[in-house]
Amino acid sequence: MRLAPEFGVRLPVVGPLSSMDAMRHTAVRSEALGYDAVWVHDFLAWTSYQDRHHVSAGSIEALEAADAPPMFMESLTNLAFLAGVTDTIDIGVAVLCLPYRNPIVAAKQVANIDVLSEGRLILGIGTGAPKTTNNVDFEVLGVSRKTKYDVTRDYLRAMMEIWTTDVSSYDGEHFSFPETEFFPKPVQKPWPRIWAGGHGPTAQDIVAEFCTGWIPPWIAPEDYPERIDNIHSLAAEKGREDVDFTIASEVYVAIADSDSEALDFSRKTLEVLPYGFDHTATPEAIASAGLIGSPQTLVDKISQYVEAGVQHYEMKFIYHDVEHLIQQLELFADKVIPEFR
Repeated sequence: MRLAPEFGVRLPVVGPLSSMDAMRHTAVRSEALGYDAVWVHDFLAWTSYQDRHHVSAGSIEALEAADAPPMFMESLTNLAFLAGVTDTIDIGVAVLCLPYRNPIVAAKQVANIDVLSEGRLILGIGTGAPKTTNNVDFEVLGVSRKTKYDVTRDYLRAMMEIWTTDVSSYDGEHFSFPETEFFPKPVQKPWPRIWAGGHGPTAQDIVAEFCTGWIPPWIAPEDYPERIDNIHSLAAEKGREDVDFTIASEVYVAIADSDSEALDFSRKTLEVLPYGFDHTATPEAIASAGLIGSPQTLVDKISQYVEAGVQHYEMKFIYHDVEHLIQQLELFADKVIPEFR
């Protein structure tokens, strides 16, 4: 018997529609409508080119109408804010780029957010976007791209040591610290839920070694079963054969009364995405993975994902203003979610 799928909402934290009020309004309304999680994402530097091609909140039309500088609100402080304005809904980051961050500081912030939210944090982790996506964080911060996978593993091990021991120390290839004490510890034990992003072999290996969830983009329903089996095989090789992984999908959504209406207001944004993401974001991949259409079209597509083993949807709605986002959230909550509950 498959569990009922969970539905999460990417908040307006980037672009001209992002603001404290927009983030709070959307999070509070999502909680009231019965969504399972609200999500933010993570970049530090954010260029005008990324703003107009790596569209993860809002739409191209909203960007063109505003003519505003490239805005990106920082992920961990966003989560601390969300912990205070919501009560029951999970809060997550998809994904926190670990090579950018001192692991002691990151571990402390993550533990504190889990305390502030009373154990509602989902910690998505990743290794950082590739240079081909016009990401400049590595160069701006002086962080090596070549070692990012090994650094991510090392940082995670150090963070887990901090979260689980009263007197902590760590001696790794890329990071070390002497014995000391860090409190508070996370509410969730032994640490917050850790889900990894990405869909390549190295990302799946990180999922298998450290995580309890996987949250990739651009994967069509028919491609999930083989990849899920691979994660379980890799986990068994690492002595983690009993882990019950949460399988998620980071997916674009546009919902309206008809397929044509949804496609009409989302088309322009969908067309620029291949220029803002990596080589896997082809028009075909975007179309096969997206939830674009009427409520019935979305029910049918989500049913395919459920059958393939997907349990959580981090949904990046395409919208022209915040009220347009709220209208879609209400329609989705009214016509789609009840079909799976």
